[in-house]
Amino acid sequence: MDKRLLEEDVVLQLCFITDDLEKSVAWFTDLTGKEPAHIGGSAAPEVAQATYMGEPAIINFRLALFSFGNIDLEFLEPGPEPSTWRDQLNEKGPGFHHFAFRTHDMKKRREYLESKGLPMIQHGEFEGQDGRYEYFDSTAQMGAIIELLEWDKDKQSKA
Repeated sequence: MDKRLLEEDVVLQLCFITDDLEKSVAWFTDLTGKEPAHIGGSAAPEVAQATYMGEPAIINFRLALFSFGNIDLEFLEPGPEPSTWRDQLNEKGPGFHHFAFRTHDMKKRREYLESKGLPMIQHGEFEGQDGRYEYFDSTAQMGAIIELLEWDKDKQSKA
């Protein structure tokens, strides 16, 4: 097994949990002068195929992405149902949640992270099933979660 996490020397994204997406977007737009590059939300449950803490879950959210030359900043407002986002909002309030890396082999990277004692705590598919995310609990080690992002187009280009 490959003994590293990174396939690219890039942190793809930083995510902040918010209890009011519109308010956060307005504040950040005013602060930076940037408009969101993307505003979206959760996929339908049959598309998302979400899991939370190893169990099938229906998880809703809304998000806004701000793209910078070197990284995306994401603001995410969770729905009311249990999720790692809702847990953080309930326990700690708004704030930094995770940083993301791209992978071309989710299974291999999941096995690697789990071998390091970082369990996968949430999974979901993107709209159109063209990709997926998985969160790994690294809060005890660094106060934040590691997210892996995988797009089908990347897997096909590696084949």
